[in-house]
Amino acid sequence: MFRIFLLSGGFVLGLALTASAVDVGDVVESAYRRDSLVRAEIIDLTMEAVSFSRKLAGDGSVKEEKEFLKTYYFKDSLFAASFHEYYLDGVRQDEKKRAEQVREDEKRRRQGRGRDASINPLAPFSPENRQHYRITLLDNESRQGVDCYHINADCLVEDENLLEGDFWFDREGFNLVYAEFHPAELPSPLKQLDMVQSRIRHESGYWLPDRFYLRGRGKVMLVIKFAFEVEEQYSNHRLNAGLSDELFKETGDEN
Repeated sequence: MFRIFLLSGGFVLGLALTASAVDVGDVVESAYRRDSLVRAEIIDLTMEAVSFSRKLAGDGSVKEEKEFLKTYYFKDSLFAASFHEYYLDGVRQDEKKRAEQVREDEKRRRQGRGRDASINPLAPFSPENRQHYRITLLDNESRQGVDCYHINADCLVEDENLLEGDFWFDREGFNLVYAEFHPAELPSPLKQLDMVQSRIRHESGYWLPDRFYLRGRGKVMLVIKFAFEVEEQYSNHRLNAGLSDELFKETGDEN
């Protein structure tokens, strides 16, 4: 089952809630059960990604932009990425520079700084984490053209490994449709790290991510400020293709 990647299915749990009897606990439990059932059905997932990484100036303009064409692979708790092309400020880079970016990405992940499709915004709603949150059901809203329950999860502890924010679940099937979230405590030296993930209904009936966006800023050595953003767009989702575990070995795994 998927433990790091967020998926929602298109089947009904038999837990439909009427407008006159909506309880936030029922919505959260229904969403969690839906997610758990789908994770048990999805053995692996492959999808294409166009990824942008931008350094920003003080006025928000782009100082430098990197663009990557990738393929993402997910299997159980495993995650891997293949980098196909690399562009710097619109210019395609050679194989040597592409390989340097691959090594940089692997290092970042080993240090636990993965901020992309592999992050799971549904973590606040797992039974073991709910105790750490004040969860509130807000007004129903439309997101991605779907009527949704809007839920706010406010973390009661400061922990950079926990997330908090606003989440929209479709009222028919309790699938996560849209999420705006951030760490419950910002890791140093960051002063901002806001993330957005949106999903679309796949032809299989599952709801799969179609976009991830991150914006961050920080300060080092008291005076040096920096700002950045990451944006990814996903397409060509392929489910249960029988991915081999060998695909998920890092370059240095056997050293």
